[in-house]
Amino acid sequence: MIPVWAFIAVALPLVLMPGASTAVVLRNSILGGTRAGVQTAVGANAGSVCYGVLSAFGVALALQRWPGAWFVLRAAGVVYLTWLGLQSLRHAVRPAASAPAVEPNPHPRVARPAAGVFRNVRDGFVTNVLNPAIATFYFVIVPQFVPRGAPVARTVLLLTSVHVALAVTWHVVWAAAGGVLARTLVAGRPRQLLELTAGVALLVLAGALLLG
Repeated sequence: MIPVWAFIAVALPLVLMPGASTAVVLRNSILGGTRAGVQTAVGANAGSVCYGVLSAFGVALALQRWPGAWFVLRAAGVVYLTWLGLQSLRHAVRPAASAPAVEPNPHPRVARPAAGVFRNVRDGFVTNVLNPAIATFYFVIVPQFVPRGAPVARTVLLLTSVHVALAVTWHVVWAAAGGVLARTLVAGRPRQLLELTAGVALLVLAGALLLG
């Protein structure tokens, strides 16, 4: 019997703990509303699904053989989170009056939404794919919940679906919260303060990842 409830007891606190993906979902929902946050959440959890598939089919063994891959993953994650944090800080310090002057778009219903969806999904996906904590969870913790004699791939994929369901639910909550803040604090100092806070949080996470 697959210990699903025991797995949830371990996975849920990890999901609820603020991390890189939560910070990016909140950042994008503040910048673009609830829909942008949900799109980011979809990307983040697509990254988790990728790790679940890799774990199910034995890539964890390859990483144990070549530990240098963990260093590359960590370094790339630090760089990407730092870049996102600096982007948020740039939005925070940029004068509010300059915002409307950004690239007028003759077809706003077509080009901009498509570009925005791609950017949001990409931010979430890359954040989780380059997060060693997610890799560790799937390659080290998840396999511990595969009962002896159970089909490994099927069990890992089931546990992946449980973890992703928990994470999506939590990310959507943060996306909704960020969307409310984005609508309430449309411009001015409160909006800049939110973006400044998001930027600092991402840089702190990058520093923690670097030193972890």
